[in-house]
Order: sequence, then C-alpha cells, then structure tokens
Amino acid sequence: MRKRRWTARTISRSIVLFLLAGVGLFAVSTSAFALDCTAGSGTDFDGDGLTDLAIGDPDATVGSASRSGRVHIAYGDGTKLTITQANFADNDAAAGDRFGHALAATDWNGDGCTDLLVGTPFEDWSNNTLADAGVVVFIPGHPDGLNTAGAVTWPQTAFASAEGNEAGDQFGYSLAAGKMSNGTPYVLAGAPGEMVSGFDSAGLAMYRTPSAGVAIHQNSDGVGGSAEAGDLFGYAVAGTETRLAIGSPGESGGTALRAGFVQVFTQNGATTVPPQLGSADQGSDLISGSAETGDLMGYSLDMVDYRPTSTTTATVLAVSAPGEDGTTDVDGGWVFELDAAGAVTERLAFDQDTSGVAGAFEPGDLFGASLSAVNRTPGAVVTWDDVLLAVGSPGEDVGTVRPYTDRGWVQGFSLIGAPGDHGFDPTSELNDAGADWRSDMQLGTWIYATVNHLMIADPLAESPAVYAVPWNDLVSDGEDPVAVYRPSDWGVSEATVGSFGSSMI
Repeated sequence: MRKRRWTARTISRSIVLFLLAGVGLFAVSTSAFALDCTAGSGTDFDGDGLTDLAIGDPDATVGSASRSGRVHIAYGDGTKLTITQANFADNDAAAGDRFGHALAATDWNGDGCTDLLVGTPFEDWSNNTLADAGVVVFIPGHPDGLNTAGAVTWPQTAFASAEGNEAGDQFGYSLAAGKMSNGTPYVLAGAPGEMVSGFDSAGLAMYRTPSAGVAIHQNSDGVGGSAEAGDLFGYAVAGTETRLAIGSPGESGGTALRAGFVQVFTQNGATTVPPQLGSADQGSDLISGSAETGDLMGYSLDMVDYRPTSTTTATVLAVSAPGEDGTTDVDGGWVFELDAAGAVTERLAFDQDTSGVAGAFEPGDLFGASLSAVNRTPGAVVTWDDVLLAVGSPGEDVGTVRPYTDRGWVQGFSLIGAPGDHGFDPTSELNDAGADWRSDMQLGTWIYATVNHLMIADPLAESPAVYAVPWNDLVSDGEDPVAVYRPSDWGVSEATVGSFGSSMI
C-alpha cells in the first residue's frame, strides 16, 4: 500500500573559480513522541528500517521563481516526495533562495525517525528585509514520511540568540549533523558571509544541540587565528560523534591570499565554545607544502570516527586544497589526511603525482574540490575496505585521441594505509549505467558517500542524474546494479531543473 505523505500549504565549478579569484527550536526538542519508528544506521525519514535519500536541486525554478530550489526524497519503499519552500507557511519560495544548497540529517527529537535539515543560505529573512541572511529548515521525520506541516524555519538567532540575523550572512551555506557519543544530537551550520568585529565575510559557524547553542568564530575565546575580511570561516563543516571541523578557505597566511585553514574542535554539547583540539594550514609545522595564494585549504572536508582496535577510537579528517599549484602547475589540487585524536597531525598528503594515485598533476584538475568519507562499519574494528574516501577532480581532462575538456573524475581511496594501496575508480560502473561522457561535465563536483553506496551526481547533463554506485562493486568485485535517479522520477520537468544532485544526504 502506498503510504500517506504529509503535505502543507552557483552551481558547479564557478564558485571554486570565484574563490580562486530561539524561535520554534525547543518545540521539536522533546523525545516524548510515541511513534512507530525503527531507528536504523542510515538516513531513514519514515523509520521503516529502509534507507532513504534526499537529493537537493537548489537552482531549480519553482513556479516562476528561478533558483528558488527544491529537495527530492526517495524513500526506501519506492515512494517519492518533492519539497519546496511553498510547503512552509513562513517561507515564500522566492527567486534566488537556493533551498537545498546544503543538506544534513539526524534524529533531533529522539523519536527514531531521521529528521531532515535543509540549508537555504540566500533566503531574504525577516519579511525580505535581510537579503541573503539565510536560514536552516528543520523537517521532522514521521512514519508517514517527512512531516512538512510540522517544519520549523530556524534563523541564526534560533541557534544562539546573541548572534543576530543580518543581511549577507549566508547562514546554512554548509551543514553537518549527527549524534555525539552520548547520543545527544547536534547540528553545525556555517555562515561564511557573517561579519565579525567589522570584518566582512570573516564567517562563523553555529553549533547546536536541543538544549544549548553557541557561535564559533576566530575571535571566540580559545579559537586560533583572528577574524579577517574574506576568511569564509564556516564555508565547509564536518562532524563526528567526538569532533567538529570547520574550514576557512579564504584565510590568508602572510602575503598568501586565500591560502586556507582548517580547525578541529572536541564535541562538548554546545554549552560553551567547544575546546579547540588543533588546526592546520600549509604554513604550520609538519604540514606538507607551504601557504600560497589560492591554495584554498579547507574548501572541502569530511571526517569519520573509526575503531582501529577493539579498545581504541580514532578520528581521521580529510581536507582539500584544490587550488594547490604543486611545483609547476596551476590548481592541480592536494588532499590531506589529518589524525584528530589527541591533537591534529598530518598522516599524509597526496595528489595525482603521488605514487599509486592514478592520473597526473595537471593545471586546472582541482583534485579535491569535493571530498566524502564514510565508515561502513561504525562501532566495529575496521579493515581497509571499511573506511573509505571519495575525491572529485572536476577539472580533469579525460582522453588522449579525443579528449573531453573538464570532463572530471572521481577516485576512491582507503583511509587505512597509503592512498595507492587500495585505490578504485567508478568509471566503468558509471559507463554501464549510461553516463553521458562529454566536455564540461565536471564530474566529481558533487559526491556523497553512504554506508552502502557512493553517490555521484551529474546535474549538468541534458538529462540530469544521480548514480548510486554500490561500494561492493568498487572494493569487492561485486556486480550489484547501479541505481539511477532522475528528476523525471518525481514528475519534474527538466526545463525547471537547475542543479539536481548538488547536495545529497
């Protein structure tokens, strides 16, 4: 039987190139609901034990409003749902809002169903008086599906009342959510356009649990660095049960503009600014390379906890510097693996000239422009095929006789051992699934790793698609089919599609 679903009333590489150049919160923070949800290990909005998927299209046209944005839900039972801001009484689905620019999920209210968080960083908040202030929309899960009628819009003041909602903050530009090791849910939301101490776009991140909230920025007590114009602190965020990470790709190091910076914190429930565990930039001791203009370290990052032994837990943070020039080339890109246990230390750094890594370090590859990491067996002692990292290179030129310019590429690596020990390439799986190979495809700009699949989006195709490639096909010689999602699966006209798959959870 088909379930009843609740109802209620810059894409792609351009943003990389640009960089190279209290209300309603506590109403949903109770665990007193008696819902028929079966909590699982993955995203499960209706609590039926099947994994669900949310696909963002923040540049979609809604009605006549261009780049208003929408989010598509693929439930594990095959049911589909499309959500826009028109579903919410306090939102207007206006042009340019980019609803769905960022997505995150966690069981915020403790009822066993996963709740969805939708970043809308260009929302003109407060009756359209605060341009691009940004909001995060909370949509609770329910056995009947995501409850859009019960959604709550969270402006920045809902996370910490002392931080005002201001034009240009771009709150919700980045999102991370999950549960701490004690089971408490948390949300980390970036506002890279925030003015701090008079410095435009210095940026901050809002850290929230159901009972407390705090702002984190580079002028916060105990946080390294200092707020400066254009730092973009909060442009990228990540979190695990034990750690938080925040990237500042616009951070300058001396005379090196936009060299980039990443900082790591210990989860503390948001009662105060979380303790800083450490930080890294290419001007730091024992961090590879040197700070150079346009490196953009911290542009993309992801982080996982894992158990190397039965008695220990470790945290590994993957950080990109897609603008890294190397020795001779421009914007070839690097990826750093950082241990974040008792301190932040470099495990290794690699690029496409590193032994065992496929490809070559070439101008404009942007290796690391996107990163996504996963621990496929959380809570268990891991082997090499459990802790995996996908790396996108959207500027990669592919082919020799008839090359595709900026076709892009995705590579995978184990986070156990050296990067060349267990590399994998989903190209053949994408080919079998009917991928439309072409120039300017920019494959690898939009990726997301789940426990079972590596999700790779191709929103720039004539018929946009998201490909769900089974991990078993990539690391175990499996032959499971690749699932393909297209806007037409939701009955959406491709004429209204803008960036299908540019966010996923």
